[in-house]
Amino acid sequence: MYWMTKDTPTIAFNTLRYGLAWTTAVEHYFEDFNTTYLTAARTAAAGAQDRPLSLADVMFFYRHKLELGEQAYIGSVMKMLEFHVEQAHDGYQAALNTLFGLAGENLVQFSEREASVMEGVAYDFPKAIEDIKHEFGFQFDTDGYEHVMETDCFDVYKVLPTKHGVKIDENAKPVLLLPPYLLGAHILAFLPGEGKSYTHAFANQGTPTYVRVVKDIDFTPAVQLMSCEDDCEQTRQICKFIKQNHGRQVTLNGICQGGYIGLINILSGKLGGLVDALISVVAPVDGTQSAKLGGYIQKLPGDLSTHFAYDTLPNGNKVANGEVMSLGFKFLALSKEAPLAAMYNMKALHKSTDGNPGKTAAAINRWLRHERAHLPVDIAEMSAKIYKSPITKQGVLPVTLYDQELNLHELKKLGVKWYLAYSKGDDLVDKNSATAAVEHLRNDDVLEVTEYPGGHVGIMTSFAGEYSKYPLNGEFNGMRGPVRFHLSLQEAMQP
Repeated sequence: MYWMTKDTPTIAFNTLRYGLAWTTAVEHYFEDFNTTYLTAARTAAAGAQDRPLSLADVMFFYRHKLELGEQAYIGSVMKMLEFHVEQAHDGYQAALNTLFGLAGENLVQFSEREASVMEGVAYDFPKAIEDIKHEFGFQFDTDGYEHVMETDCFDVYKVLPTKHGVKIDENAKPVLLLPPYLLGAHILAFLPGEGKSYTHAFANQGTPTYVRVVKDIDFTPAVQLMSCEDDCEQTRQICKFIKQNHGRQVTLNGICQGGYIGLINILSGKLGGLVDALISVVAPVDGTQSAKLGGYIQKLPGDLSTHFAYDTLPNGNKVANGEVMSLGFKFLALSKEAPLAAMYNMKALHKSTDGNPGKTAAAINRWLRHERAHLPVDIAEMSAKIYKSPITKQGVLPVTLYDQELNLHELKKLGVKWYLAYSKGDDLVDKNSATAAVEHLRNDDVLEVTEYPGGHVGIMTSFAGEYSKYPLNGEFNGMRGPVRFHLSLQEAMQP
């Protein structure tokens, strides 16, 4: 009991540290969520002035709000119970060790550890997220990239190898990466210095590797007003430039939304003679097949899936607000994304890693918090259509380009090979949505499908390393990675 009395001030001080850090951490997560929520509310209020809500719309939103509140409450309570039950068990054992002089962690050590972990969540991790900006994503102002051309809406960069001794083979088959509009380009260069960059996995094989980056929509009217036809035409200009430089047709490599855009651009026929292969990664080919996102969008009445995401810029042009659209993704998994639940998930990560979650966690969180961009209205509405209408039995997509139908069977006529990769645990673009083209192209001999483990961004963040169990440049489980697919096309052309 003497030892218990002597240590009481230290235990009390550590408990105070824990409580203050817990409050700070929770405030951080609520602030992040509420900032986005207020942006969505402001944008929706402006939209309601142009399109007044009907009584049915009001009832829908009221019911939806109650459902989201229930998900957030249940998810938060379950996460708290899960964490604190384990914490109570550790605390009880520490108390026994202290009272009876048993070996193992005592109450002073227990309280010190818990306080330090919570302070890491509250103070150290936000700093790590800010510091990682110098390593995360494309650092276009460094000598690892060359700005090679631009169009009205895009800057095009050539990505140079990070692997020592590797040089670009200028006569090799080139690849052009098409990032998604909403999620941005930087996830494709996750942590190049750590060997975790999807883009550099191509460049490090000596492949001429290019990335198409959308110009800042806030300051570029051409992007604000861009149509799907503008995207296609400017992609054609870029591919023509690349082919002239290397003498080979280009492989288009689209990620998520970029994969679908690459597909429709090819099906339009405008890239004939310039592009002979498509790589799509976690791309929603038929949104109506999506159990979560597709089902969620289809619930929205009328044009609400896009209308209340529009913002009017100072110059009068309308854009789809990226913060609002990203909030919709959070709603899909609100039991995990609610502020309190998210904080406890991060607390569990800090505890399991002894207070050192590493650069990967910091980079992922930076991407989630900061890498959101507005979308041109036409691009946003095109994306909404694929979740409202399915691919027809004849293989016709629900969107058009140049007022023409787009049929999947055109790939065979155009001589384009399609490599399709999806993630088994993807909650955003699930297997059925990503692989919807398989039943249409079963007999066309143009499609190759590969399954990766993990979630939506797993392919971009986890498998670029040379010794990965599922290497981008290798084979596994009777399948192959996207880099290996691209290189095989190049090898097939060689005499």
